Amino acid sequence: MKRYYLIDHRILFLFGYLYYLLSPYFVGKYHLFEGFPGMSIYQDFYEHIPDHKIQIYAWVTFSWLIAFFLGHFAFKFIIPNKRSLELFPSTPVSRSASYISVLLWLVLIVFAYLGRNSFLGGYSSYDVAARGKISTLLVIFNFFLLYQLLTTQKPSLLLVTGTLVTALLLLSMGGRMYVIQTFLIILIYKTSFARRRWKVLQVSVFSSITFIIAGAFGVWRLGGSFGMQKGLYSFFAEPTFTWFSTSTFLISNKIPALSFPWHFLTSFLNVVPNTVISMKPYMVTVQDMGYSYKNLLGAESIWTSLVINFGTIGSFFFVFFTGFMLNLLRHLSEKSHFCAVYYILVCAMLPFQIFRDGFYIINKQLFFNFLLLPALILVILKAIMYVQQRNKYFLSSEH
Repeated sequence: MKRYYLIDHRILFLFGYLYYLLSPYFVGKYHLFEGFPGMSIYQDFYEHIPDHKIQIYAWVTFSWLIAFFLGHFAFKFIIPNKRSLELFPSTPVSRSASYISVLLWLVLIVFAYLGRNSFLGGYSSYDVAARGKISTLLVIFNFFLLYQLLTTQKPSLLLVTGTLVTALLLLSMGGRMYVIQTFLIILIYKTSFARRRWKVLQVSVFSSITFIIAGAFGVWRLGGSFGMQKGLYSFFAEPTFTWFSTSTFLISNKIPALSFPWHFLTSFLNVVPNTVISMKPYMVTVQDMGYSYKNLLGAESIWTSLVINFGTIGSFFFVFFTGFMLNLLRHLSEKSHFCAVYYILVCAMLPFQIFRDGFYIINKQLFFNFLLLPALILVILKAIMYVQQRNKYFLSSEH
């Protein structure tokens, strides 16, 4: 029986599109969640947006949906056929990922000790550095757990427990975004490569549990008790408050048709780890490009990022290219173990992080945390195994 991705980049992009780009509009237009924290500020911003700019927002946003799926189908004209998904064979490299889990556990213990004052504190003990370390570690755990899950071997117990403990610690620090990515990785795996694939009912139950947990932790970190209305508020507050950047941008700035993406291009400098050298002085900010907006809670809407960097016309082609490249990645994932892991990690970013983080974070995730760092670790592993085999050969030849 042939098997393909039940949940792929199209579904996940569409969810993020509706969640982050459309739901804030309805919250503002129909005055939803009045009386809840932050909503009066949001409503005030929304009501100051000129009507003609709301219309521009609607047309540009709609054009991106068309662009994304045009890009996806453009690739299908090049390679129309899909290959059935199969688990990759177990190799010495995939089996050696179990040894990496020991090192990751040691790093986890060190990070947990350094950030011990941030646990179970929600926003009251928010520590960017501590949470950033745990978040990055969870991404690495995700990579190597997924690397083993996509093979015929059983995953390492240390990798499974390490991923779970890291996710729980991150939740206790008030971090939900990277934990939801872990949930999505498991969801995509269980509906694609797993021997016993989940059906619609199992997907619905798992997704419901995920959103309930995310909503409960959202209410908890704000210091409230959980209830249905508060859970819905916590769920929709995420895209609504992310839209602070879009609403204040629409109020204060002219909307460019075309723009040169200085901010986007220099954001790749952030791929260089800050512990090696700080590239921040060389990165062009949106303020340097002559624009201003407010992101009161730190999130940055993709609408603002794309329009500032590429303009309303240029962003159409950028989104088209994104749809094309994601379908290319999906195709490569059908026959390459590494590409399959990378594609699933990228898909896990699509419904949330892609729509609410700036390019300097997104590009670091895509090209350092997901690609360069794991690839470097795998290369080192292969080099160690090569040296060991070479030593064994010389020892055996001597006898």
